[in-house]
Amino acid sequence: YKVWSMADPSRVLYRFPDETIEEIKISPGIMLIVLARHKGEAHVRLKILSIETGQVLRDFQQLVVPGKSIDVIEQFNQKLLLKQEQEQLAIVDLLNLSVINVPNERFQTPSAFIFLYEHQCFLAFRSDEVLLWNFRGELVSLFNDHRLYFPDSVEDHTSVIFITHNQDVIISLCEDVASAQRDERVAIHVSHISSGKCLSKIDWQAECPGPLTALSYNEERGDIIAGNDQGELQIWSN
Repeated sequence: YKVWSMADPSRVLYRFPDETIEEIKISPGIMLIVLARHKGEAHVRLKILSIETGQVLRDFQQLVVPGKSIDVIEQFNQKLLLKQEQEQLAIVDLLNLSVINVPNERFQTPSAFIFLYEHQCFLAFRSDEVLLWNFRGELVSLFNDHRLYFPDSVEDHTSVIFITHNQDVIISLCEDVASAQRDERVAIHVSHISSGKCLSKIDWQAECPGPLTALSYNEERGDIIAGNDQGELQIWSN
């Protein structure tokens, strides 16, 4: 593997050999190398490198349950999230190797994570649900009236989810079910992340019947921008 400087792409910063590397994770300032685990082994070997120099900061073996696949291995600063098939989530502090365990009944394997560096928390996405957790293994908030919706034409689900720069608001497509008419519609929901409260909704279908395929937000102007499968844009001003 080679690591280049983005400021000067002609310069290779350093190289490191492929020691049966399974995965590489990037976090500000450091890089996590996950090495391949042999069948039946009760550990997975991990290396932490300095991104700037390639220096190995820590080389250690993390205990795992033999014979079970690893569903999740993610790094957030000095925290490592490790979850195996039908096992509890382990939150490992890479500085002192202390571990916080979250039972599988409380934390099931998500399909995606978004780390909120400003708040030292993370969003876990599973099916149409999103939950906010902290690194003490505590559920911080549930989102009110927030059942995520992903159009069939959208392959990258993050294209219809936007999180503001301050990481305090999430804008997403959600199913909006009117209980009186039992009429299921899809709306743009603007929700406060730390409280889970729905701040506002936009009924974009009143203006455009075609399915939305992308969402964005202009932080300076306060505009919500949506694009559909016809190549059209809609802009809602704050």
